[in-house]
Amino acid sequence: MPLISRSKSAGAKGGHPLRRLRHFLIGLALTCVILVSLIGISGVVMPVSLITRNTDLSPAVIAVYGSIRSGKADLKGGYQLEWHSSAGVLWLPHLRTEFVLEGADSRVTGTLRTGLRGIKARDVAGRAGPGLAQLVEGAWLCDMTARLSDVNFGWYWRSAQASGLVSTPQGTCSKDGRQITVPSLTLVLGQVERDASLVLTGAQEAALATVRVRRERRIDIEILPAAADVFPQLPRGGPINLQLPF
Repeated sequence: MPLISRSKSAGAKGGHPLRRLRHFLIGLALTCVILVSLIGISGVVMPVSLITRNTDLSPAVIAVYGSIRSGKADLKGGYQLEWHSSAGVLWLPHLRTEFVLEGADSRVTGTLRTGLRGIKARDVAGRAGPGLAQLVEGAWLCDMTARLSDVNFGWYWRSAQASGLVSTPQGTCSKDGRQITVPSLTLVLGQVERDASLVLTGAQEAALATVRVRRERRIDIEILPAAADVFPQLPRGGPINLQLPF
């Protein structure tokens, strides 16, 4: 009897091999989570100037301050981009960034999530005034303010996704001495199979153009005949199809 008792005690102390393997895997998983968290925290608190000093920033950017966790960028025209980020490890490591872009005629808010799965802009909403478009080199000078409603756009390993609305009232645009009248327009973002789609409609809700952002890094644009009724500069023949790789 004493020999049997000692044998059971030794077995209990050593544990079943599967139990030891389970404990090892749990410990390994916790270690990975801690390491990923430390890497994420170190990257988040890193000064953003160290990241951008060897990067060709847009000419619209005047100065950048702070870190990835919390910072801001001064833009031309008195606009400012401010952000606050936090690192997460739930499901997959990712960085969640809340941002505000504002100026005298604009205020746009939203959330940007970046990680191993891809990148997604979520819940982007607000107004984008005429001056904001001038930050894009070569843009037309317009007098309309665009309204963004619950805009989402995701770029993943195997798909691109989009949803939401962007609308502009009637107005005028000019460039190099030319001036055109632009009717009220609505851009509807959606999904077609694995691609993001954009449909531009006019006041009569007729489709003027469609855009398909393909995961194969190609943009397919189709300008429909109805667009010539709104923009006389366009030909009145069949649809115009363009493909733009990026």
